[in-house]
Amino acid sequence: MKKQNWDEVKEADQFDNPEPGGYIARITRVEDVEEKEYLRIEWDFAEGRYKDNNAETYDRAGFWPITLIRSYKPKALGFFKAFKTALEVSNRGFCFDEDHLQNMVGKVFGVVLGEEEYRKNNGKIGKRLYVSATRSIKAIESGDFKIPELKRVADDHIPNQAAGVSEFTELTDDDGELPF
Repeated sequence: MKKQNWDEVKEADQFDNPEPGGYIARITRVEDVEEKEYLRIEWDFAEGRYKDNNAETYDRAGFWPITLIRSYKPKALGFFKAFKTALEVSNRGFCFDEDHLQNMVGKVFGVVLGEEEYRKNNGKIGKRLYVSATRSIKAIESGDFKIPELKRVADDHIPNQAAGVSEFTELTDDDGELPF
């Protein structure tokens, strides 16, 4: 390890993570998951304080922190079209083409990030960002978007007894003898 002047290094207590809001994004990878009818799009922050944050997280931790999934199932086509429109409006001369999906790599568009709770493997509640909407760059720059409320985890982990329901069934054919 290279020698450091530790007196000049400021201690960090946590990572500087993006917060819910509107950002300019650049597509870095596109994967068509045909059997499930969606595109898995990896993107990164294209400018500002968090520029390249997703790639840095990948390099440091081994996972891409925020992906964009856009289904092209019939009932989700409206959301896909909103993404397609944001992409075309934000990139002069670009025309979305299903036969050339890799042409999206390097293109920019706007993302609106929301925050949601999730249950960690240890049972505790964590928070993570997700793409709640895609918009044009102009919409992001002019503030023409709404940041969604925090999505909370449902309290589905409460045992029945805490909800006032007995977990035991009462025996009605008790002859006083135990079967063991």
